[in-house]
Amino acid sequence: MPIYEWICRECKIYWDRECSISKAPKRTKCPECSKLCDKYWQNQSVGISFGDNGTGNVGTGAMDFHTVRQRYKKFAKEGYDQDSANRFLRRQIEASKGSMDDESFRYRSANFDYKKMAKDGLVKPLSDKETSEKIKRAQKLTMQAYDKANEMGYKDINKNHLDIAKPQKQG
Repeated sequence: MPIYEWICRECKIYWDRECSISKAPKRTKCPECSKLCDKYWQNQSVGISFGDNGTGNVGTGAMDFHTVRQRYKKFAKEGYDQDSANRFLRRQIEASKGSMDDESFRYRSANFDYKKMAKDGLVKPLSDKETSEKIKRAQKLTMQAYDKANEMGYKDINKNHLDIAKPQKQG
């Protein structure tokens, strides 16, 4: 969704808000003085694309949003035509290859807003005791996985076994 800015010329403040294109108000109240203020257009730039992702527009010349949206509805209902499906599959294969070759992708940090997730009922906070028990269980399962891998003959490079203290990328 686009972010719109408003300006209060009396308070000399700017503020922004995310709004859908069809529901962005032309005027809104200033958070300081509550006076109705106009949108601020000076810093606005248009970063919008009505194009397709490469699965349906080839040869049609259709680049308007409505046509693309209708095409996707048709794809969802009836499935892709052969050419569109092949283009989609090729793009997904290339994206997968790129992800597999990108070492930093594997170790990218994941940041979760646990407070929001707890508020939404998606997670529950654990006590210190529950956390400790889960850590011990994870350590035990990891040790079991390494022991099983050693029994199956897996080993670190230039070693005769897998060392849980030194995981390595296998070449």
